[in-house]
Amino acid sequence: MITLWLTLALLAMFFYGVSMVAQKVALNDMPVAKMIFLSLIFWVPLYLICLVPFILDGSIWSITPLILVYALLATSFGQLGYYTYVEAAERGPISIVGSVTAAYPIMVIAFAILILGETKEVTMLQLAGALLITASIIALSFFHGGEQKKMPLGRRYYFLCLVTVFIWGLWAIFTKLTLGSIDPFLFIGIYAFIIPPVTLGYYRFKKIRVRDAVPKWSRPLKIAIASSIVGNIAFFAEIVAISQGPASIVFPLVASSPLVVVLLAYGFLKERLTQREWVMIAAVIAGIIMVSTA
Repeated sequence: MITLWLTLALLAMFFYGVSMVAQKVALNDMPVAKMIFLSLIFWVPLYLICLVPFILDGSIWSITPLILVYALLATSFGQLGYYTYVEAAERGPISIVGSVTAAYPIMVIAFAILILGETKEVTMLQLAGALLITASIIALSFFHGGEQKKMPLGRRYYFLCLVTVFIWGLWAIFTKLTLGSIDPFLFIGIYAFIIPPVTLGYYRFKKIRVRDAVPKWSRPLKIAIASSIVGNIAFFAEIVAISQGPASIVFPLVASSPLVVVLLAYGFLKERLTQREWVMIAAVIAGIIMVSTA
């Protein structure tokens, strides 16, 4: 039986994949600073709207101090991870960025099993499927990209990839801890308080004035907006899925979005896939079938 959390996790995987393709296209002609500015003007107001029902019924004030700390850490790590990811994506091939950053669910699986005790609600077959998905996506993302992997890449590029893995791992862990106690839409609303200071801190670190980060209307901006919209649809689906499903399954599923990138490139850009890439695609699909035995 396909549960709601499983359906939402698969939807998040698909929409994140579509968003990654559009985002990379936009980054070819748009600096990261301008891409990030979209979160201030579009998503902070939306996330504030998510808070309104909880302010009106007073439930926002019932969050315990510990859960509030978890929520603030989770949202901060999530936003920082996004910034380091797009910085890496701007500097080098998405194939390597995707292969390295797709490893973050390994941290979550270990935490979910050792700390959360999810072996009681997840079968060994599902755990094996989650590990198969993660390993296959890492391999597929690395194999895919062809000549791009031969580009000369600096240490900063690889450093950003590794930092993103660690930060996203922490984001996932604290997000799961938080969503065990509060409504997923209340959690999303907390981002409205985190995005402005983290974004302004990023601009200060990069020595960029906010007014210089305001993008001009252009084709890349349209693509960036479309990418942001699709990515946020995926984000909403992911958060609800995490609140209902086991972390050791949801995060590997969502992190398999590079599969969508590869298949879109094959279907629309007519990119050729090697035999070993097809083997990895088959392995990811097999892993998805295994975790779908929920």
